[in-house]
Amino acid sequence: MASTDTSKKTINKKAVKASFSKAAGHYDQFADLQREIGHHLFDLMPVNVKQSSSILDLGCGTGYFSALLREMNIKASLTCFDLSPQMLQQTAQRKLTSCQFVEGDIDAQPFIAGQFDLIFSNLVLQWSEELSLSLQQTNHALHNDGNLCFSTLLDGSLFELQQAWKSIDSAVHVNHFLSKEQVLTAVKLAGYQQVKTFTETRIKKYPDVNSVLKALKGIGANHVHNRNNKQTSNRQLLNQLELGYQPFKDQDGDYNLSYQVCYIVAQK
Repeated sequence: MASTDTSKKTINKKAVKASFSKAAGHYDQFADLQREIGHHLFDLMPVNVKQSSSILDLGCGTGYFSALLREMNIKASLTCFDLSPQMLQQTAQRKLTSCQFVEGDIDAQPFIAGQFDLIFSNLVLQWSEELSLSLQQTNHALHNDGNLCFSTLLDGSLFELQQAWKSIDSAVHVNHFLSKEQVLTAVKLAGYQQVKTFTETRIKKYPDVNSVLKALKGIGANHVHNRNNKQTSNRQLLNQLELGYQPFKDQDGDYNLSYQVCYIVAQK
């Protein structure tokens, strides 16, 4: 495995923030995949994390898993951290006890050394500009023997949509995701010693290509790095995309969209 970090990429954080803020009010209507993956991450967490007295939900979104983390240990202090103030407002509406809200960037975390026993992060770290540096910050914020549990997407995610776009033009329409090897390198460069890794493929099905696009837009994940995010809703373009998607329809006529998911459970 390479000893240097290859996870660096350029991300327009203002655009990402705007995209997720716009989606905050209806995010939960479209976030079934995020809930499925987050629940699986919960199942993979060590039993001892339930005793964590200080917990960070890194990229909390609307607070769905913040609430579950609160239920896991009602006595723990809970910090909900997100780039989007609108997402934090949604979380605040859950009226969680012993909870503080911090707006910020996963690449510029404001936490002090040893502040948390557990850092939980579900489908957020793929938005980091340099994963190893973001993970170094989580390591800094953990107590000795603290746990980092996160899920992220790997290369090959949204493959069908990417190929459908390639039938139309050569522009970038789907974000680049890191490989499993790059993620593991970043985790080890961040200083984590005990690391468990799990990967899987999850496939979502949609009735048409417009539903595919709406699903991504509904959770705010429609921002594409290094591209002017133009409207893709005109009928002619959708018809072309529909044609390009034909090889990825299943026998029931559904439009498949696959996600390569990586789960990491690491101890400081």
